[in-house]
Amino acid sequence: LVFDDSAHLNKVLMNLNKLRKNKQFCDVVLHVGSGQDVHEIYAHRAVVASVSPYLFELLAQKTKGTLQNQCKINGNFDISAFERLVDYAYTSRLEVPKSKMKAMYLAAAKLKVHPVTKYCGKYLVEHLTPENCTGVRAILVESMDQELVAEVDAYIRDNIAEVVKSKELQSLPHIQVELVQHSSLEMDATNNKHLCHMVLDWMRSSFDEEGVLMETLTEKVHMLYLNLDRTLHDCNDIETGDAKDTEMIQDYKRLSRRLSQPKGSKTKGRPGITVTTPAKPRQFLYTRSDSSGSSSSDEEDRDWKIIATTSTGAHSTMGLAVVSGTMIVLSVVQRLNGPASTGDSSPEVCNTTLGYTTLPPMMSSRCGMGTAEFQGKLLVCGGYDRGECLRTVEAYNLATNRWSSLAPMQTPRGRVDATVLNGLVYVIGGSDGSKELASAEVFNGSAWNTVPPMAVARSNAGICHLDNKVFVVGGWNGKRGLSCCDVFDPLSKIWSSAAPMLLGRYQAGVACLNREVYAVGGCDSWTCVASVEKYNPITNTWMEVAPLQNARRGCGVVEYNGKLYAVGGHDGVRSLCSVEVYDAQTNSWSPGPPLTSCRANVGVAVVGGRLFAVGGFNGKAFLNTVEFLDGRTNEWTTFVAKAESHQPVTSIMEDEDRDSSREGSAEECR
Repeated sequence: LVFDDSAHLNKVLMNLNKLRKNKQFCDVVLHVGSGQDVHEIYAHRAVVASVSPYLFELLAQKTKGTLQNQCKINGNFDISAFERLVDYAYTSRLEVPKSKMKAMYLAAAKLKVHPVTKYCGKYLVEHLTPENCTGVRAILVESMDQELVAEVDAYIRDNIAEVVKSKELQSLPHIQVELVQHSSLEMDATNNKHLCHMVLDWMRSSFDEEGVLMETLTEKVHMLYLNLDRTLHDCNDIETGDAKDTEMIQDYKRLSRRLSQPKGSKTKGRPGITVTTPAKPRQFLYTRSDSSGSSSSDEEDRDWKIIATTSTGAHSTMGLAVVSGTMIVLSVVQRLNGPASTGDSSPEVCNTTLGYTTLPPMMSSRCGMGTAEFQGKLLVCGGYDRGECLRTVEAYNLATNRWSSLAPMQTPRGRVDATVLNGLVYVIGGSDGSKELASAEVFNGSAWNTVPPMAVARSNAGICHLDNKVFVVGGWNGKRGLSCCDVFDPLSKIWSSAAPMLLGRYQAGVACLNREVYAVGGCDSWTCVASVEKYNPITNTWMEVAPLQNARRGCGVVEYNGKLYAVGGHDGVRSLCSVEVYDAQTNSWSPGPPLTSCRANVGVAVVGGRLFAVGGFNGKAFLNTVEFLDGRTNEWTTFVAKAESHQPVTSIMEDEDRDSSREGSAEECR
């Protein structure tokens, strides 16, 4: 026999609530408030602890004593909101005046009463206005509700023109910046959204490297200029007598001294291979596109971000940003440094079109793929993304600024390399996702055909060609890094063995320079290495040469302008943005210009006199973005002048709608 009294539960809570109000059988007195304004709230610890995990933890720490234990509640609680939450614990009913909704949300969040927190948070987001949105965001950040913070940020972006007019912004810190430009043409060509991101980078550098405080940033208007290292610098850094040291700059320096503003570092950029932050190309500031393709695809830092911007004049911008976790108002105004000019000082920017467009991304995000120049185009074969090894092949046409699909390979191949010899593309070995491969394929421009397999299956081998033969260097056989070097003769279709390397390695960058084969970095069985060795085909021997300055695996290596470039890679801890350049005459490595995106297992190739870096893994996402080394400026860029491309702007904008990456785990990129 089972007796189910459905009304009993409600009666128990109702009776417990009566006992609470009469202060009967209460075993805890909650002291809420501080100083002279302390309120006593009688309760039954079992009831309030069952609703609030925060109170459960607090009360569980109290030792047993008298019947009515005293419990002080720390924190700046709204008394009315706290009392209503206690009522809710006994009645399952919550009555909240609209004026108390923020206080109720904060109290519920602190006490971890999740149903109430969710209800109040949803209400606040559904009733956002330009006047209250920044205040709502502040309390959501305080409770670390990132999902609702993202919804508020979206509202701010959609209504930024009205938000910047609200009185609530007067309570926020205000950082004011003036950017000194060389010409009115540069001012007209500047992308204000991108400018704000560069200002944010400058502020972050000020915090991280110079110890600047928020109070320092808000005490004056900061005058900045664009340096040759593509970063913004304080005009206090301009040396006396420099051509840029105009009367306006000198006035700014005098004002800074009066305010006892410490000067910034005299360092004009920080070249070197220890780069962990990707560089932005100069064109980033001047492109009309708002595509994020020029930025790292890393997730945006919650403590450092531009929430929204709006133009407030021809050369002025206002927006909301987060600086070191604090929401601020950002104002940026562009000014001419001296008399107006025609723009002759910046020919690389102020050309006839005054416009740049982004390099379109690949159709598929991928890393560990074969990359080569083929028939004047940038060819990408296979690789792997988050879920699988790929068969797909695509080619980038520099003339049309477009990617197109080509015939897929017969076998999926990730962790693979490619080379082009006598008009044919060779893709050898790799992994199909379940095992290492010994098979090989050759592409003639229309179809793939098989060639004799290698003797040893392997992935992560390096491939290049020398003396009309294809060299396959090192690799991974599923157990260890290999030292073997196999050679394929396309005429006889026979494989032979060359002398083994001095060190078994995989994920090494392999390329030919001065009729010798180089194996750069990589891993031995488990360790990322910096060693480099080269093969002499005449003596059939390997010898060590100067090591890399940074150990790296999965870097792209290619001969460019008579030197060897080691691009990106992984140092065993993080994906790298740095580049190293090898000079065979001096047997030395030197730092090269950093990439705009960190890339491990990146593909590289020289096409049309440009060194391209394609795809890769940045530590958080698989990339489909592309960049190239601009020989004129010696910097990597994701932009091409519109005059160089015959592609209609509309199609470029369609390309920018593609996702720039697919997420994955760092372990997948080993």
